[in-house]
Amino acid sequence: MLNQRLFTSALAGGVLAFSALTANASVELGGTRVIFGEKDRQASIPLKNTGTSPYVVQTWIDAGEGKNKTPLLVTPPLSRMDPGDQNILRIVRVGGDLPADRESVFWLNVKEIPEKSDQPNVLQVAVRTRIKVFYRPVGLAGKPGEASGLATFSVVPGENGKGAALRVNNPSAYNITFTGFKINGNKEQTKAGMVPPFGASDFSLTTIGVPQAIDVSYTTINDYGGESPEVATKVAVGSAAAPQPPQPAVPAAVPAAGK
Repeated sequence: MLNQRLFTSALAGGVLAFSALTANASVELGGTRVIFGEKDRQASIPLKNTGTSPYVVQTWIDAGEGKNKTPLLVTPPLSRMDPGDQNILRIVRVGGDLPADRESVFWLNVKEIPEKSDQPNVLQVAVRTRIKVFYRPVGLAGKPGEASGLATFSVVPGENGKGAALRVNNPSAYNITFTGFKINGNKEQTKAGMVPPFGASDFSLTTIGVPQAIDVSYTTINDYGGESPEVATKVAVGSAAAPQPPQPAVPAAVPAAGK
């Protein structure tokens, strides 16, 4: 889940200052992702104001930052929520062509806007929460929970041929969201992300100067926002290895006392 914070501070003399603020959302969603099946009339997710102040809540769906034209619509687009209030956001499809052989991914945005203060020198904060919406056609091959087990890995040259990167190939019809990669016994924790259906993504390796075989362990996120058990695998240089059943990660040995 992605939170973006932006605030403006009204200063003496009418000067406005802009900065970033780390804050928790008061208006909270009841999940970290939404699965919208093709046969579903709509998908829904609960919303609650857990704070102590009222907010105006603005909602919309995009296909990525700056891509606001989508075949999905969320209602209500604008509402007021007092402290303790609950609401249900409903997502419906309003037309448009989407691939029938793979999942499509969109983003649900929820922005909480505080009421305008009539006091001078008051800090106002608007917090935006973003979660993924997966549109899932009927009849896709395989099962969502099995997709990560089909992924293949290889070590390839990094960007512009410099350094090295971990390449993840996703031969399934589902998006696979990795939470992170531990490289060579946790010597490096590489940021991860989502690998699209029938696609591949490269993740930079900072502790490796040239492509070489490595040990990798990783976890993924399921439909319910839960994290999968950690999986360990050996990754070779070059072409991705053939799919194989995931093997549980082996915990690192604990040093003896005094070592």
